[in-house]
Amino acid sequence: MAKEDQKATFELVNLFRGYIEIDHYVTAALLIADTKEELDKREVVDESDVRSYETMLSVADRLGIYNPFKDSLQFSRIYKAYQDFNAVFDLEILMAASAREYRYPTISSALFNEYSRHFKLDADTVLIAEGEKFIPNLKSLIDEYPGCNFTITTEPRLNFQVFSRMFAGYENVNIINASIYQYGFTSNRYDLIFSVPNFGTRNLADDENFMCRDQDAVALENLLLHTTAGGELVITMPARITYAQGKNGELRRFVQQTYHVKEIAELPEGTFESTGIKTYLINVVNTKPGDDDIIVRRYKAEKRKNKRDTASELIIEEETFVMSDELEELGDWNINKIFSQQDEEWLKFQESSIRRMALGDVAEIFRGKSVTKKDPTGNIGVVNISNIGEYDIDYDGLDHIDEEERKVTNYLLKKGDVLIPARGTAIRTAIFQEQSYPCIASSNVIVIRPEPKMLNSTYFKLFIDSPLGEKMISGMQQGITIINISYKDLKALEIPVPSLEEQQKKSDEYTKELKIYKDTIAAAEKRWSEVVYKLREF
Repeated sequence: MAKEDQKATFELVNLFRGYIEIDHYVTAALLIADTKEELDKREVVDESDVRSYETMLSVADRLGIYNPFKDSLQFSRIYKAYQDFNAVFDLEILMAASAREYRYPTISSALFNEYSRHFKLDADTVLIAEGEKFIPNLKSLIDEYPGCNFTITTEPRLNFQVFSRMFAGYENVNIINASIYQYGFTSNRYDLIFSVPNFGTRNLADDENFMCRDQDAVALENLLLHTTAGGELVITMPARITYAQGKNGELRRFVQQTYHVKEIAELPEGTFESTGIKTYLINVVNTKPGDDDIIVRRYKAEKRKNKRDTASELIIEEETFVMSDELEELGDWNINKIFSQQDEEWLKFQESSIRRMALGDVAEIFRGKSVTKKDPTGNIGVVNISNIGEYDIDYDGLDHIDEEERKVTNYLLKKGDVLIPARGTAIRTAIFQEQSYPCIASSNVIVIRPEPKMLNSTYFKLFIDSPLGEKMISGMQQGITIINISYKDLKALEIPVPSLEEQQKKSDEYTKELKIYKDTIAAAEKRWSEVVYKLREF
């Protein structure tokens, strides 16, 4: 029967092609099916084009959804062809097709398998938040556990009507039309909650009852309120929940001090088709934090033919455990720190007597200025990511803008400023040297201005460029393939701060050896050019 339904679904899709836009396939299918049921219920023998079209319009009004048909003629052609179908089409397949076409953030099969692995067999009540994100596996999940009582939430009216139809014969499924980003979206509590909240958008939740108004953070806080005693929330979150300060940091500490964080797992590239944001699978249990181990994992994607493919399987790349008090002592959920504790460099850093301080306490940190109009003859130079080399800044390749200096005073670069890309494909640092003209950094560049009496610029660059520094910076990345670093998060970066004399000693040796290196390269290139020129004379 399932194969017949699948065949009918693809036949319906072929029927829609050329008549209906793909993002309206689900709406059209729902209206056609409900119109036929309405007419069959009335036992209408004479299904004229006008009667069927008017019935469809009334169905659309009753369901509260948009009418995608241009006119009665278009509807009638499709409706008559649909009447010849011998099987029922699958709305979930249609939803999945629309999601793929418009890159709607549904989860990959690999991530769905991880959610399935977290299913509690003794769960009596299960909440699937925003069920549309779990297609095309939603129905199979519910069919697998007929003894559980499921609640599915969805905010769009169309999805509510689709799910209501999909699960019309299920006594153990309840559909609610509500937003998980609103306090009190339901009065019930659940033994298990699955969620993939909205992330990577600038939309903030309207409800001000929450600690942080980012939608993913609101979902985490809100859904935990709806877990039973001992109930679990399995939720996918963007990377910033693991390290960010401010409101996100307050929420992280609240969760850690109120609940038992059971698992923190870094997900790989390919987990989602529509985003390159680094994400984590977080498992939280509604019990008081105790001496239980917290599982820390890093997954890698398997069986991906190219970078555009979603992962078909997630394999554990690294795994360890950490105690609650150890996690609290770390100050965040940065798993790079946790794995680095087994690393010789990290242990050496932790065991050393060198003073450690937050970068925000020894340096001013700010983002560069957004530049729209460039002027080759402008009076102010602009340092972009492309100008930041491994050792120096390419001043000859700078863009320029024509602007009054007083209007960019807060962005003017000073000698010794350390520049680092806010986004891109590689982490590079360079130290700004004063030019004969004023310069600023673009908005894609983070400016770190060390306090001269506490931090030497060259010493700081050496630390950031070190294997340990790179690991610590990478732990603050919000992206996977594309680096995305927040200048605000950098303020919490803990760095070693020895005496200025020790910093200067390292700085002097670096500067001396770098000059020798550059001179050696220049001499070798000069000699090579002369030899090649001579050999080419015939």
